Amino acid sequence: MSSGEKLSERLFRLVCLSFSALLLVLGLFWQIRLVRLEAEIDRLESALRAAQDEGKHLTILLESRPTLAELEETALTKLGMQHPTQGQIIEIEYLG
Repeated sequence: MSSGEKLSERLFRLVCLSFSALLLVLGLFWQIRLVRLEAEIDRLESALRAAQDEGKHLTILLESRPTLAELEETALTKLGMQHPTQGQIIEIEYLG
């Protein structure tokens, strides 16, 4: 082998080694990014589950509230209230 061929072979090996190192570094950066994205996904899924649980809880609370008809029935029958007469009604105009 001549010195030119040895230099070419060394240069080729250096280029291959540099390219391999570059691929390794890029792979590590992608792996780090992937781990961060997975952590973000886990955090968002946890927040979604918490929001869904809160929604279910609020739905149960809302469904357990009495309706207007039930409130009126309670007021009339259990509390002895009566519907107002025409003279007891005062209309207020809201300018909000």
